[in-house]
Amino acid sequence: MMTWKRNLIITVFILGTLIFVLSRFYINVQSEYWSEESKAVQTAYAKSALKKASKVEAFYGDKPLQIISGEDENGEQIFVWVAGEEVHVEKAADAASEQQIRDTMKQKDPALELMRVMPGLIEGKYVWEVFYKKKEASGTRYYYDYYHFHDGSFIDTYRLSLQ
Repeated sequence: MMTWKRNLIITVFILGTLIFVLSRFYINVQSEYWSEESKAVQTAYAKSALKKASKVEAFYGDKPLQIISGEDENGEQIFVWVAGEEVHVEKAADAASEQQIRDTMKQKDPALELMRVMPGLIEGKYVWEVFYKKKEASGTRYYYDYYHFHDGSFIDTYRLSLQ
């Protein structure tokens, strides 16, 4: 009976220690990413009309960016691109919506599986980036489509290698 209790206590201690160590490792790995997000949001608050941030996404195009979706002081939806101390703001009302881009992709090919739709910056142009996959006879292929941020017109497709 004592051996059973001792083994249970040792097992609980080992599992607790393992969970603690793994959670600390996860926090340590993610802290730089969370710090970048937090800095970008603070920069956007200081240098734009952003009053409430609802979503932050990292974008790696010409240069690393944090793109913040949120509201300005009038409650209007805005997007803020932050690269270091550089800030660019666009009102959502002046742009093609994410849903319009999704609808365009469905019209293009209903069989596409959309992975992500997000604002970005490519070659100095503000864009919607669409990451998707498509099953082909030779396998699954991943693509990036780019659309102008303001009017949703098509710019280009980047095709990745087969998987």
